[in-house]
Order: sequence, then structure tokens, then C-alpha cells
Amino acid sequence: MKASIVVVIICLIVQQTNCEKKCHQKCICNPKVLTCKGFNQDDIEGDEFANSITTDLERIHITDGDIPELPRNLLGSCADDSSYHLNALKKLDLQNNGIKKINGQTLHCVPNLEELNLANNQWNVSTVHTRTFTNIQNLKKLNLSDALHDEIDSKEHIKHLRLVFLESPFTKLEVLALDNNKFSVYDADTANTMCTFTSLKRLNLAHNIIPSLTFYHKRCLTHLEHLDLSYNSINTFEAYSNHNGLLFSLDQIQKVSNLSVNFYGNEFDCDCHMQDFHDWLKRTEVHVFKKNILICHDSLHFNRSIVSVPSAEFVCLSGDSSSNRSPSNAAVGVLVTMFVLLAIFLSVIAYIKRDTIKHFVTSFKRPSMAKSHLLGNYSSVNNENATDMEV
Repeated sequence: MKASIVVVIICLIVQQTNCEKKCHQKCICNPKVLTCKGFNQDDIEGDEFANSITTDLERIHITDGDIPELPRNLLGSCADDSSYHLNALKKLDLQNNGIKKINGQTLHCVPNLEELNLANNQWNVSTVHTRTFTNIQNLKKLNLSDALHDEIDSKEHIKHLRLVFLESPFTKLEVLALDNNKFSVYDADTANTMCTFTSLKRLNLAHNIIPSLTFYHKRCLTHLEHLDLSYNSINTFEAYSNHNGLLFSLDQIQKVSNLSVNFYGNEFDCDCHMQDFHDWLKRTEVHVFKKNILICHDSLHFNRSIVSVPSAEFVCLSGDSSSNRSPSNAAVGVLVTMFVLLAIFLSVIAYIKRDTIKHFVTSFKRPSMAKSHLLGNYSSVNNENATDMEV
């Protein structure tokens, strides 16, 4: 009894001790793991959550909430107290919270963080502070699956995300998930940005709308082990002779790494431009996921597996035998076709309208002509009657 009284007195006097620490009502607090679900903006900014954080935590899960904005100093301020760092924290899970904005210094004070999960959010990268990830230099896994705002052009996301990445010291990053973000571009600038991730082993770009990729094998991604390009908009490939093209680059990476790649779910046009890809599938040492059931989606070889089609049968029916078909040339071809069809359509409409007007005018004139003819006949008869009467 006396011991209990002593403890209570100590807690009242020394309020800074862990005696006053309380676990947030929406959280489960364990010595090494903090798990919170269903947070709103007030919860994430309140003192009750702040009191739930201890410096010995190794994992923090804040999921399935409604948090439009991640505040500064999310996990505490080390600017005010230089001794305050969550040095033990290895994993931070913030998925499925509807996050639209990440303020500067949100992820400070976690110098040893190795895994960050921002999947299934609505992050507007266009307005983000470009130094968002600057202080997490030891990050190994970054999950941005379906993490970006749906209503913003993916090209804007790519442009601003490149700036964020260039400010991030991700030399230890091994796993990067960018799937399900409606990305439509993976160009030279994007490839140069990826070059800074010198330890990257797994890159997930699945379920986007990327039509083609540019790689620079001599300078980057030499440790890449898995590339997921499934369910994109890839329908053809640059010629193997293009040393910045995807196929040649994958072979070069394979020389220094045990590489696998997933192309499944793309709708390939099996014309003459697909011949290099077919030949590459036959000879490459890269492990291609479901290689034997990559399917043609054009009319000539529809529903046939690419590897089952003889190389000589990859032909262009239009007579264009060029082995390089750029997206810009394809776009020009589509525009020309559209203009031709539009001209034909307008000509048909004009012809129909001209015939209609002509028919209407003719129909309008006929009664007048008939009337004139009758009046003429009537005049002739009257003249003849008048003559008879005179006689």
C-alpha cells in the first residue's frame, strides 16, 4: 500500500516520466510497435498521439484513416531537442489515409528508417516540398503504389516526383514500387533520375500506361534483379540496335545481375516492328515471366503466342518495313488518317446536301412550270375561239 502511494507521488512530481504516457484510444501500444487505425486530421495532430510515441519504437503503423495533410514533425521535433531522434524506428506505414499533402520536415528525426509505405493515398506531388525524403538516407524500401492524386495529369506527377527523387539521397534504396499510378512516361529524364538509385534491385511499374521505356545500362541499375512492366501500354519495342533501348539494356544488366522481367498483360502488335522482340525472347538469358504466353493482339496473329510465330512472319501489311517506329510517327499517322476520314465525311455530307437542295428546287419549280404550260394552252384556245367568232 505504501509503495503504491509512493509511486503515485513520484508520478505527480515528475510529470516528464513515462508514467504520464498514454496510448491513443485508436491505437495499440506495444513496447516496439505502435499500431493506429482510423485516424483523422485532429488525431494525427493531437497531444494524445504525440504521447503515444516513444523513442524505442521500431515500427509505426498509421493506416485506414482520413488524413489529408501530414503535419510537420509528424513523429516529434528534433529541431527543438537535438537529443530527440527515433533511432530505433525501421518501418513507417502510412497507407490508405487519403494523404494529399506532405509538409516539409514531416519525416525528420527518423535517421535509420528503412521502409516507408505511402501506398493507396492521394498525394499531390505537384505542390510538395522537394526535400520530403532528404533526411531518410538509409531507406531501403519505398512503396508509392497507387499513391498519387487521381485527378492530376500523370506527366505532372512524373516531373515533380523526379525533382523529389533528385533531392533524396537514396543510394541504399533497393525496392521501389510505382505501380497503379497511371504513369504514361518513362523517358530519358526519368532514366537519369533512376540512375541515382545505385542499389536498386526491384522496380515495380506495373498497371500504368507506359508505351515505352528508355534505359541507360552503362550508368545505372546494374544491381537490378526484377523489373515489373506488366499491364502497361507497351505494344512494340525499339530496335535491338538502339543501345539506349530497353531490350539491349536488359541484356547488359543481365551480364552483372540475375535479372527477371515481367511483360505480361501488354497488348502487343505483332507486325514487322515486333521481330526484334521475338528474336530477343528466343535468345536472351534474362528470365522473362510467362514468356511462352505473351500474346499477339493484332488481326494477323491474333491470340497466338509471340514465340510461336516464325520470325519471318512478322510483317507490316502497309508496306512499311522499317524496324523503328517511334510513337511520334504513329501519332502523325493516326492524325493523317483522321483528317482523311473527316474530309471524306464532309464531302459525303456536302454531296447529300447538294442533291437534297437540287431536288427541293426542282420540286418547287415544277408546279410553276405546269401552271405556265396550262396558261399557255388556255391562251391558245382563247385565241382560236376569238378567231372563229370573227369569222
